[in-house]
Amino acid sequence: MKRTKLIVIAMLGVNTAAFAAPPSQPATRQAPATSLAATASPTARAVNELAPQAAAVEIESCITLTGALLAAHDKGDYQGAEMEFNPTMEAGLPPAQLKQVWESLPAQFGKPGPRGAPHNHISGSYVIVTVPMPFESMMLAAQTACAADGKIAGFHLMQLPAPEPEFPASAASTSSPAPAPAHS
Repeated sequence: MKRTKLIVIAMLGVNTAAFAAPPSQPATRQAPATSLAATASPTARAVNELAPQAAAVEIESCITLTGALLAAHDKGDYQGAEMEFNPTMEAGLPPAQLKQVWESLPAQFGKPGPRGAPHNHISGSYVIVTVPMPFESMMLAAQTACAADGKIAGFHLMQLPAPEPEFPASAASTSSPAPAPAHS
């Protein structure tokens, strides 16, 4: 209990400081802002220009690894599924445990449907790929974290919120448009 209070107090202290009024100071003239790219060395500019390309390669690699991992699960090749795991993942998720969890999914959630398109984002030095996996009674997603070395550093299944209900097409066609305003 004391730990929780300390955390809240620390957070309040930070928030209070962030919203405190700045001390009054005489107006000063600042140097004109210069674009970082304009002042960077040619080498630094080249690295910055290549960063999106490097990220795209890492994302594509992680999407490919995720697809291969899920395909291996579907085939029952749990040993092969772990081929791209890093040592921490190998130790933490042995093939027998992976098999037990994967094969229990249909009994828990019903027949699986076709998987959705992978979504990705970068978190720190990891590429995260999430693949929607609809089942009869639940929407799940497989999420894979790929490290900079190209190995799978994390894998888990999670529940996704149920999709919003769609309006039936007949409801949309029965509504009449609003009358046009009269011009005078």
